Amino acid sequence: MKIIDLTLEIYDGLVSYTSHPPIVIQEESTFDNSGHRYIAPCEGFESRFLRMSDHSGTHIDAPLHFIRGGESTAEMDLTKTYGEAVLLDVSSFKDPFEPVTAEMLSQAEHRQGITIQRDDIVLVRTRTAKWGQGDFFLEHAFATCAGDWLFEKQVKCIGLDLANIDVHDNMKREVHLKLLSVPIYIVENLVNLEQLPLNDRFTFMALPLKLKNSTASPVRAVAYVK
Repeated sequence: MKIIDLTLEIYDGLVSYTSHPPIVIQEESTFDNSGHRYIAPCEGFESRFLRMSDHSGTHIDAPLHFIRGGESTAEMDLTKTYGEAVLLDVSSFKDPFEPVTAEMLSQAEHRQGITIQRDDIVLVRTRTAKWGQGDFFLEHAFATCAGDWLFEKQVKCIGLDLANIDVHDNMKREVHLKLLSVPIYIVENLVNLEQLPLNDRFTFMALPLKLKNSTASPVRAVAYVK
C-alpha cells in the first residue's frame, strides 16, 4: 500500500483563496525564551501561533459554509470523508477558462474505463500546472451541470485541485448550494492528483478538525493506492 499526500503545504504568508487573509505562523515559545524555566538536558520548548481562515490550504467545506443552520465541521459525518475513491482527469481536454461540464466528466469516465458508483468519493483533476501557477485563481472550476452530474451519481464527497468548486464569478454559488444541501462534502485545493491511478480505485481520506461552528477545516488529504 502506497500513501500519496494530496495536501498543500501550509506556510506563513500563504494565500489559498484571494478573498481570505494570508496565513500567519509566528514563533511563540522558543528554546531561547523558554529555556531558563527548564533543567538540563531539557533546553526548553518550541511552539507556534497560528492565524488562518477555516478555508486555508487544502480544506473540506462543511454545509454551514453556504447552508444557513447547516452542519459545522464538528458535526460532519466522518464516513463521508473516508472511503473508496476514483479520479476523473479532464486536464488534457479542458481549457483553463472554460468550466468543467457534465459532458467532460462523462468523457473522462469512459476514457479511463471506470464507473462512478453510489457513495464513491470523486476527485477531479482540472489542470496540469502546479498549484498556484499561472492564472490559478482565475481558472474556471465546475459548471452547474457538473455538480448536477455528480449529485445524480449520489457520490458522498468531491475533491478538486482548484480553490473554489464554483466558477469564481458565479455569485449564485449553485454547485456549493446543491452539493452541501445533501450533504455532499467538498474538498478544495488538492495537489499531486497526477500521481493517482486513472483506471483503478483507491482509498481517500480527508478528516476535518472538530471545530465548533466552523464552516470548513484544513485537512491532511491522502490517498492509499495499492
